[in-house]
Amino acid sequence: TFGQRTSIYRGVTRHRWTGRYEAHLWDNSCRREGQARKGRQVYLGGYDKEDKAARAYDLAAVKYWGPAATTNFPISSYAKELEEMKHVSRQEFIASLRRKSSGFSRGASIYRGVTRHHQQGRWQARIGRVAGNKDLYLGTFATEEEAAEAYDIAAIKFRGVNAVTNFEMNRYDVEAIAKSPLPIGGTAKRLRL
Repeated sequence: TFGQRTSIYRGVTRHRWTGRYEAHLWDNSCRREGQARKGRQVYLGGYDKEDKAARAYDLAAVKYWGPAATTNFPISSYAKELEEMKHVSRQEFIASLRRKSSGFSRGASIYRGVTRHHQQGRWQARIGRVAGNKDLYLGTFATEEEAAEAYDIAAIKFRGVNAVTNFEMNRYDVEAIAKSPLPIGGTAKRLRL
């Protein structure tokens, strides 16, 4: 029924159709034009296990609100992660959480937006919901990593600094990508740092 909790953990919901667990965090530090309620929901990834989604929520909550944040598990169980998160921005940390989620990989590749071309055997990249809410084909590449970089560059171009990328954001010249034409094929290779 509407409004019924689907998880025993804070920040975790069970997807109605897939049965997978998703972690979300409410960021109330921003307000968009014309929006009645302040804030936005931040997607933290999809997970096979409920406790993994809960841990992703905990880490994001601590990054947003500090060690006083209400968490599902004792904050002392996150010593290693707390040290790592000190050196990255919120956006970078959320992107790294999403990358580590089990819902991240798609198709035959370990990278988002990358699949094996069924006839050529090369790696192809495409990004969804950008060109009039359709997929945009980015080309074929000799290696899986090149295709993943092409996806990342397209994601940065269309979604900005909050894009979910395969590799860390500091690998790319974000400013040059924002000013570039559509990142297809060889253009993608020139936009790496």
